[in-house]
Formats: sequence, C-alpha cells, structure tokens
Amino acid sequence: MIKPTCKEVHRLTSESMDRELTLLERSRVRMHLLVCNACRNFTAQMDLIRKAMQRLGPGGD
Repeated sequence: MIKPTCKEVHRLTSESMDRELTLLERSRVRMHLLVCNACRNFTAQMDLIRKAMQRLGPGGD
C-alpha cells in the first residue's frame, strides 16, 4: 500500500462529509495525518465547518 497523497486525503476528508469512509480509506487518512501537519489542519477545519453546519440546521436559520 502506497502512502496516500495530500490530494487524496483532502478528497477523502471532503467525501466523509457525505458518506462513511471504508475501513481502508479511514486507515489511509489516519496514517497520513500522523505525518502531515497541513492535512491535520485541513481536516480540523473541515470538522469545524461540519459542526457549524449541523448547528445551523437544515433550514439555515
């Protein structure tokens, strides 16, 4: 298994907002996040956006 690229991790992080990642996908992302500070920051920002959108609710009010 080849180490995932930042581009792949960004794609998977974004996709995880719409669907559950497979075990292999989650493992690859976690492995990459152990060594890549930029992707850890990106993932944290995406989590923040996800939580804010959940608080906002479906109507946007």
